[in-house]
Amino acid sequence: MADLHVGNIACCLCGVPTSASTAYEGMCATCTGSQVDITSGIERSVEIEMCKGCERWFRNPGWAVAQLESAELLTLCLRKLRGLKHVRLVDAAWIWTEHHSRRLRVKLTVARDLVGASGSTYVTCLQQSLVVEYVVRTRNCDACNKVAAKDTWQAKVQVRQKTEHPRTLLALEQHMLKHQKSRVALREVKRVGDGLDFIFGRRQDAHRFALGVCALAPCKCKASSSLVSANAKTGTSNVRHVWAVEIAPLCRDDLVLLPKGVAPSLPPLVLVSRIGASLHLVDPASGAAAEVTAEQYWRNPFPPLGTKRHLINFVVLDCELEQAAPRGAGPATPLPGAAPLVLSADGRAEGA
Repeated sequence: MADLHVGNIACCLCGVPTSASTAYEGMCATCTGSQVDITSGIERSVEIEMCKGCERWFRNPGWAVAQLESAELLTLCLRKLRGLKHVRLVDAAWIWTEHHSRRLRVKLTVARDLVGASGSTYVTCLQQSLVVEYVVRTRNCDACNKVAAKDTWQAKVQVRQKTEHPRTLLALEQHMLKHQKSRVALREVKRVGDGLDFIFGRRQDAHRFALGVCALAPCKCKASSSLVSANAKTGTSNVRHVWAVEIAPLCRDDLVLLPKGVAPSLPPLVLVSRIGASLHLVDPASGAAAEVTAEQYWRNPFPPLGTKRHLINFVVLDCELEQAAPRGAGPATPLPGAAPLVLSADGRAEGA
């Protein structure tokens, strides 16, 4: 049987010879790309909602966390776009816009195979680009609406520290600024007399935050819950959860008097060198160090004898090594000897 030969036809627009099996409505590939618009069914302007309180984005039926110009936000925007079912998405990229403009612009590249008059598939797929603009509308999510109302919280972490200077609470604030998850889950912060109250929308977030505070400083944590209301027909209830976290009233450079048996390797008077999940103590005379866990501290707590307020500024004029008296049969231990000059409050030497 002889092979069938498909002849060429002239393009109906430019007259260039083209194969009859690949021509789309009598046009060549160049004229098809200029005359056929495969992006006509795709929306050019779409609205997207953002919570103005927690800056989360609405994704039906809930709210999602996503940074500006991130891959997560790009996925959310593409899901809201209509008209992509009839084309193939080749590429999607952000176009930079001002943050205060409340506009998001995305450049899309789509492709589609065109079917010729003879019923065969068009060999060279048609690929075009377009820009879609998303208008950002702001409103409050359900969690922020509950926070705006009075006394509707579900979980609370009460952090308390009875000290002269809340340095540990300030360190806790810096730790929250570094961790985005804690900032998003947090709904409100209230300052009280000797600490802070952190209000969360979910019990899991508050529990995770309380464990994080215990990892930053020696703490004593106690959890409690109370029933607000219950519905016997639906089997639901409104329960409030509270975590009372008490931080040890010690800060770095505090002078403490150790109770008997807390740190046998150290003398009674020591300094606090570092605060973490446990206390790090150091003997200023010998340089010996020891660690006291949070459980050991709260079993026999001890207050500070001297704080940073009692420190005195001085300048070291001279420093030399002195041979200390040997203890037992061991060799002599060289200790540094310093000649300090005490400074007054205005920075001058006393007696000058």
